[in-house]
Amino acid sequence: MNKKKKTIKKIIPNHIHIETINGFCTARCPMCTWALWTRKPNIMNNSTYVKILEKFKPYCKHIHYLSLHSCGEPLLDKELVEKIKIAKKMGFKGIGFATNCTELNKHKAKEIILSGLDTIFLGIDGTTKAVHEAIRVGTDFDKVILNVKRFIELRNELGKTKIVIRFIRQESNKHQWSEFLNYWTNLLNSDLGDEIVKFDIHNWGGDLVNYESKDANKDITPENNICQDVFKRMVVFSDGEVSLCCADYNGFFHIGNVLEEDPIEIYNNEIFDHYRKTMLEGNILDLEHCKTCTIIRSRGLRNEESLSMDI
Repeated sequence: MNKKKKTIKKIIPNHIHIETINGFCTARCPMCTWALWTRKPNIMNNSTYVKILEKFKPYCKHIHYLSLHSCGEPLLDKELVEKIKIAKKMGFKGIGFATNCTELNKHKAKEIILSGLDTIFLGIDGTTKAVHEAIRVGTDFDKVILNVKRFIELRNELGKTKIVIRFIRQESNKHQWSEFLNYWTNLLNSDLGDEIVKFDIHNWGGDLVNYESKDANKDITPENNICQDVFKRMVVFSDGEVSLCCADYNGFFHIGNVLEEDPIEIYNNEIFDHYRKTMLEGNILDLEHCKTCTIIRSRGLRNEESLSMDI
């Protein structure tokens, strides 16, 4: 009697990142690796976007979050609202994106809210003009605050988009966190799931030479040395190429292209398997692109009350 061959259950990510825009941004933040980006700048057209979504459509019920951003400012994509509508129509859940708010004018705000966007992450990094603009270089603090307050008012009037205001805590602004939290808490609506979250600066795989945050530099422990990016999250670049994780901004490996292959086959190939196995064995420090990365530490130090998806 022949024994049945044991099948290995494939891992399906519950969070998909699609990089709708790459290489274009209105800010030059010192904690970002924009100066190290080497991939050709690109804005994904809707034809490519639909093809990618169609590849993920068979796994839609397993996907809880769809983030439309990565290495760039998503609001510079003139077709972003249409992309949100397309994903909603195709049945994807948890659609969101993160923005530095420089392009969040009244017209775009209305369109975004009426598109049915589930979550928006608004980046503000201080309570004063001097602190915020020193971190978000190239932005106008007064304009950003105006845009955010107006978005909150329009959302309260027109829709249900969840608003998450994100504070990247670092040496230059950590003294403002308490004031920041109190100020924005009074303007948001917890009944709609609104949150204010802090996320400690990290070193994006060791490439930021001026990384100084002592709070985020704590040693990882056996309980939190598993990076969710290789178990739950899949990042797709604007040309369809797959990256290893959210810190893999230039592409460590040629992992595969979802326009040419099944995305779940890619997510279960030998590269991902090697990284998962090594982490599960407790040997994350043996992994070339993980041993110096502090993103796990930063996530672990996030305010514990946060229920937001990791973006």
